[in-house]
Amino acid sequence: MYFGIMKHFLRGVSSITLLLLAQVGHTGNPTVETILWEVQQAEAARESAIRDMVYTAEAQVIEWEDASRGAVKSETLSVRRIYVREPDQLQNEYLSMTIDGRKLNQKEMERELARQQRGGRREGNGEFQSPFSAEAAPLYDFELKGPKLFEDQAVWVMGFTPKQAGENLFAGSAYISQKDYQPVYVEMAPAALPRILEEFAMSIRFAQVDGFQLPSVFSMDMRVRVSFLVTLADRTLSIEDRYSNYRLNVGLDDDIFDGE
Repeated sequence: MYFGIMKHFLRGVSSITLLLLAQVGHTGNPTVETILWEVQQAEAARESAIRDMVYTAEAQVIEWEDASRGAVKSETLSVRRIYVREPDQLQNEYLSMTIDGRKLNQKEMERELARQQRGGRREGNGEFQSPFSAEAAPLYDFELKGPKLFEDQAVWVMGFTPKQAGENLFAGSAYISQKDYQPVYVEMAPAALPRILEEFAMSIRFAQVDGFQLPSVFSMDMRVRVSFLVTLADRTLSIEDRYSNYRLNVGLDDDIFDGE
């Protein structure tokens, strides 16, 4: 079970923004409105600068014996190549899959992927609908929690909470670089859990790629419990996706996305 809820997070940085920061960087803390504006400028800059990309995802999915997470019940490792073309085309190409230490052959991997898709699994791609985007920002309240040093980087910590709980809306905190107003880390959880979820938390870590902060590690931890008079299912899962080998603006062919 793998919720593909990631979509278009914080986008890029503009040279104009960097110039402004150089001029006003020592005048005190910016306002919430200033940070929102800067981040939205960065999103627009990345959207115009990156037309397509290819990268590798190494995923680890652990199902635990119980909610204490003390013993592993099963472990799936997979490697896939991800192709993305703006605005919303995405294709996953699975390169390998190992379940509980046994590497699957091509036919076994295809059967396992078909089984997962029948069960509702969708792949993640390290992105989600940014609460800072111009479209989503009106749905949220924001709080500047102050400056902080995060892994030797000066960041602004911005809390975000939906004004009303709704599907695919999150509450959490974003660590935004004071240097270029790009995200370096985000932690969040759904503002309202679906009935079958008793726990659900996510985080995204970013790394510098050709001047852009792009997702490097996506982590998700959840407990799924289905009950009707008795407990029908109780599964505790931990998922981690690691992204690497980014190649930007490679000019992807149309046939890559055929049948997506």
